[in-house]
Amino acid sequence: MTEIVCLSVTPEAYKIFQELKRVKPEGTSFSKSIKLIVEEYLKGNQTVFECAFENILLSSNVEVWKKLINTVSVEDFKKIQLKTAEINNLIDKRVEKCLK
Repeated sequence: MTEIVCLSVTPEAYKIFQELKRVKPEGTSFSKSIKLIVEEYLKGNQTVFECAFENILLSSNVEVWKKLINTVSVEDFKKIQLKTAEINNLIDKRVEKCLK
């Protein structure tokens, strides 16, 4: 059964929630986005940024990527650059294997 939870949100938290609404994959509810981020945070396996990046990578169209790239902080933009470079290297290695 679904439960409704009310939060008292500080101005700082409100800004974060607004950012989450902007970058979450289309079709993913706000509550599911929060759930996914909190689960990963509690596991300690990924940073919150990596969790959000993973959700966008796997399920978003190019418009979501455009929005993310044009709105994130410089620090997070650098993280995106590093992550996409890693992904490109993996893709290049896979292409080499497929062409053999």
